[in-house]
Amino acid sequence: MKVSYSSDEERFREEVRKWFEDNTPPDVKDQTLGGSTLEHGLMFKWHKTLYEKGWISPEFPKELGGAGLSETEQFIFNYEYSHCGAPRLKTKLVSLGMLAPLLLQHGTKEQQDRFIPDMLSGKTIWCQGFSEPNAGSDLASLNLKAVLEGDHFVLNGQKTWTSMADHADWIFLLVRTDSSGKKQEGISFLLADLKTPGITIRPIEALTDHAPFCEVFFDDVLVPKENLVGKMGEGWKLAGALLQHERLNAFPVGELIYAIETVRKNSAKTIYRGKPLIQDPVFRRKLAALEVDCNSLLYTFFRILSQLKVGSAPGPEASFLKVYGSELYRRVMDLNIEALGPYGQSWYNLEEFDNSIHQATMGWINSTSLTIWGGSSEIQRTVIATQVLKLPRK
Repeated sequence: MKVSYSSDEERFREEVRKWFEDNTPPDVKDQTLGGSTLEHGLMFKWHKTLYEKGWISPEFPKELGGAGLSETEQFIFNYEYSHCGAPRLKTKLVSLGMLAPLLLQHGTKEQQDRFIPDMLSGKTIWCQGFSEPNAGSDLASLNLKAVLEGDHFVLNGQKTWTSMADHADWIFLLVRTDSSGKKQEGISFLLADLKTPGITIRPIEALTDHAPFCEVFFDDVLVPKENLVGKMGEGWKLAGALLQHERLNAFPVGELIYAIETVRKNSAKTIYRGKPLIQDPVFRRKLAALEVDCNSLLYTFFRILSQLKVGSAPGPEASFLKVYGSELYRRVMDLNIEALGPYGQSWYNLEEFDNSIHQATMGWINSTSLTIWGGSSEIQRTVIATQVLKLPRK
């Protein structure tokens, strides 16, 4: 495959690269290795900066507050954004990366006008309510019940592993509205205000000493009927479309390339047998193998980009990116720890070591979760086998 950009696309690429080099503050750079995210105050500040530039969701049409970028320009923007060390934004990933495209495709005009502008500005923060204690990768087994009574749904049940629920204003939910047939057929998609009486949020502390997830409990919570997205029983179909967008955007390939460059820099500073580790032939072979794999992933993105350019939606092939990208990122973070030698064991010693040491250990721990959230690697391999390769289930 030969890949090249037009002269206009090259000019746009240089514009994006230059702007991020000049405008990304030092305190928000280098904060996302391994999938970790910014501290919330910095995240909201950076969201506002991108919004004021018109680049918080540049793929959106101009009339919606975006920049109306083409598919190729979107790829260029996302690559240069992540490659410069700019941080992931959960404020964007959940609301603008998943929910807003779904509302544009399946929501009512009233829902689009009500919710999307505040997502763009960052005024309203959203979280995703899919997983439950007994419905993780087997999402169709969810039990959060929603009973329609008059003009409201009455919700009872629990969600878990809900990122940013303790900082969010609203939550989009998969709920059980019918238990009489196949489990996938009785699921609906709702939007709920987290200030509604009956909702309790409890943070879950992770190994990183942060609480990136929450449990969310619903006790006789009233959700207006107009907050139903699509029709009753269409939630499973809508969730599939939403998760394809999540998986397609889950691993900014520029961030992976940036992570490889970080490993190279760290290995140049580590002394092994009297020489920089980067000069060791065994280590160099490991690094070269990862570089080849990263470039292979890049070309997979280009193939999916070519499908998007002719109007095709991201299909089950997006699961390839989820499996390969998450496991490759974990391998890169493993090598980064190796590149730091004994310094890779540091965690609390922020005063003694520079930020790159802390981000390496933080990134290594967070990289493990990448193979789980958004659908575990095992589930994604089943999707690939049955929907892409058309293999029998038995």
